[in-house]
Amino acid sequence: MGERAASSRLKRLEELKGLLKAREYVTAAELSEELGVSLRTLHRDLELLRESGVPIESDRGRGGGLRLHRSWMLGRLHLNPEEAIDLLLSIAIAEKMNSPLLLQQLAPIKRKIAAAFTESDQPRIRSLRRRIRVGSPASERVLASFKAPPRAALSGIAEAFFNMQCIAIEYVDQKGTATMREIEPQFLYLSVPVWYLLAWDRLRSAVRYFRVDRLKSVTPLETGFRVADPKPFLAEAEEGIETL
Repeated sequence: MGERAASSRLKRLEELKGLLKAREYVTAAELSEELGVSLRTLHRDLELLRESGVPIESDRGRGGGLRLHRSWMLGRLHLNPEEAIDLLLSIAIAEKMNSPLLLQQLAPIKRKIAAAFTESDQPRIRSLRRRIRVGSPASERVLASFKAPPRAALSGIAEAFFNMQCIAIEYVDQKGTATMREIEPQFLYLSVPVWYLLAWDRLRSAVRYFRVDRLKSVTPLETGFRVADPKPFLAEAEEGIETL
């Protein structure tokens, strides 16, 4: 199979999986019509999905009704790794709030979310979870100077963090002094609601912490980086911080 044909099949398989997720029940004829393929091709695609672990159930008899197994509920959400991290982060924040009501099942929920992805996605999920740390809520002193960071800066940081891409930043310290830096956004630390970048400063060859709300600009660079040993980055952080 050529590269273009393989890409077309992968796209069709994703579309097929999306159709199955969106409906409680659908016939093979309806699927083949919507995908623009023959019934023979459709059944071959269904078998490929089954082999990849998608639990597709079929009703025998005329019509050939199809549906996903009811237990496959997280798959119906179709989360990508970044979305899963967002969800895990929300759960971690809820845990830090120590609410005694309706939050008794968070640990098993986290395990199920992390385990719901394919084997090929698991290393990326594990790496991202290790690189995001959650600590205690910010102190009153920190909150006094906190302000919501620019949306453009947040978007640039998230993209660079997930893609392991270096960035150039303009940073204003607590004295109001602005400096330009080139950094590797190695780890993220949340002291609700304040985010910190735990980064390697490439110009100073040192570990540096940057409050995200003090970033004035974020510019992506072409240089990538590898995930470093977390110990030097977490040495000055408070005790009791947790990974996702």
